[in-house]
Amino acid sequence: MKRLRLLFYFTTIGIALGYFFAVLLSFFVQYAMLADESLIMYVWTLYGIMTGFVFKKIGNKYGFFIIEGLILIMMLIAGRMNILFYITKEALGLTSVKQIHTPLLIIIVLVNIINFYIVYTRSKYQKVYSREELKKIKEEEVKLSDLREVNPEEEAKRKKQRRNARIITIIAFALFFAIYFTVPSFKSGINTAFATLSQFDTNAVIEYLRSWGAWAAVVSFILMILQSIAAPIPAFLITLSNAAIFGWVIGAILSWSSAMAGAAVCFYIARGLGRDVVEKLTSKGAMASIDVFFERYGDRAILICRLLPFVSFDFVSYAAGLTNMGFWKFFIATGIGQLPATIIYSYVGGTLSGGARNLFIGLMCLFALSIVIGIMKKIYNDKHKKEEEKHKAGEMVK
Repeated sequence: MKRLRLLFYFTTIGIALGYFFAVLLSFFVQYAMLADESLIMYVWTLYGIMTGFVFKKIGNKYGFFIIEGLILIMMLIAGRMNILFYITKEALGLTSVKQIHTPLLIIIVLVNIINFYIVYTRSKYQKVYSREELKKIKEEEVKLSDLREVNPEEEAKRKKQRRNARIITIIAFALFFAIYFTVPSFKSGINTAFATLSQFDTNAVIEYLRSWGAWAAVVSFILMILQSIAAPIPAFLITLSNAAIFGWVIGAILSWSSAMAGAAVCFYIARGLGRDVVEKLTSKGAMASIDVFFERYGDRAILICRLLPFVSFDFVSYAAGLTNMGFWKFFIATGIGQLPATIIYSYVGGTLSGGARNLFIGLMCLFALSIVIGIMKKIYNDKHKKEEEKHKAGEMVK
């Protein structure tokens, strides 16, 4: 009964997340070529089911209701209250919205009642802590920063490396902006490149690259580095364009090598300019926790972000540069992590379309989300080691 309750609650959270991202997708039609509403609903529903099987208790009892509230707010702000019906119609493959009006409203009411009951009675199936107990657990909780030993010599070496990186980064930026503001043709080229990428349109990128003729591969390489620096722009635009122009094999090689160069640039920009500033804005303790996260889970985080086409992989490169993670560890993890996805997206972009493309991307998203579950579980276990050890010791005494 306990597992059934968990499975129902987490599955409904997955469905709610599916609606949330599907509603977001409806605001950005440029992503429709990659994933439609039905694909998003299926992936997040499966994610919810997997989470229901993995976790042993409900942590945030308001999780489902918070997501539901966010969806409602989004629809109210956009003035599109009927969008849930259209998403449901697409996911179920129905021909008319009228078929699901009343059934969907009834299901939403029933799900809310059942989830409210599950949350209200959760103390019967799992330990519910008081505020004082939660505070005590928090104090005993193993912090990520506690899982790491700091070597003074290594720390001094890292600081010296960051100083050198800062000098190189500042010089590079100074040269770039000097050329940008003094050479009109260079400035015009950079502005056109960013304007093309900002359209979030693969066809526009393909047309732009083909206009360079024999220099298309070189321009594509530079373009990938530029999109790396401008992190909000997703790399899949260039990956799919390379596959369409050069074929999926050559396109994959070009995309992978240029993305590696872009990742290295992002890493050194963050390392050279950001670490000391971030420590002053936050705290060294907070940065120590982030350091440990990347040391223990960084390669899997990189893999996740590369597999999800709508996530800017470059944010991870910047974040890794802010930590004490070694460059070669980052670079090797980046290369291994992005190679499978680059090959797949190049193959998809060069040979597949429509439903087959969506199926490939859906499988990749599901694989990435399954890794998310694994990392969440590992972090939870690491931070609650003392509690688990006490629980096991108590069972042995009994």
